[in-house]
Amino acid sequence: MKHKIQIISFSGVDGAGKTTILREFTRILEDKYNYKVKELRHRPSILPILSAIKYGKTAASEKTLEVLPRTGNNKSKLSSTIRFFYYFTDYVLGQWYIYIKYTRKNILVIYDRYYFDFIVDPRRTNIDLNSKFIKWFYRLIFKPELNVFLFASPEIILSRKQEMDEASIQKLTLNYIKLFDSLNSTNKGNYICIENVVLSETINIIENQLMQLKND
Repeated sequence: MKHKIQIISFSGVDGAGKTTILREFTRILEDKYNYKVKELRHRPSILPILSAIKYGKTAASEKTLEVLPRTGNNKSKLSSTIRFFYYFTDYVLGQWYIYIKYTRKNILVIYDRYYFDFIVDPRRTNIDLNSKFIKWFYRLIFKPELNVFLFASPEIILSRKQEMDEASIQKLTLNYIKLFDSLNSTNKGNYICIENVVLSETINIIENQLMQLKND
């Protein structure tokens, strides 16, 4: 029986080429396989970013663009817990909204980043909580049928973006790979890690994986 693919997620350290691969793969899905595709960034976003409550949606979006990722200095466990559960609520409620609006209508949803960022890199959203605590709640949200983590050497990443140092890039990459290995053994869903060196080769791996899942 052919398997219906409804959700795909792409993860990666900034500079690993994630957005380029995502856009090219989306084009292939639309042009070659006649998929209708909806791209989402990080979460369903039925709830606004927290700063929108204070500054308004437009001003908050502008402030977000002005600030580099991972530069928040929040160390409060209470504040972090509130922030996490606010965004987690967005996933819990938003997954049903996404299902009704898109997947039920045979529109394939592609996430540019997903819940895994909260587990591996909570600092990106100014959260300071234990990763095991955050990982536990992953069991309560929809699991994409295909999850892709793209990585590259620190030298390649730093040639594209200078937002992190080499040690941080190596640490995040290793933690993502460990997480995907762990999720492969305990969850339904396919979690693959690809070293993104040659665009065409990366796309070919992802495309083959998708076709294999469809035909399982």
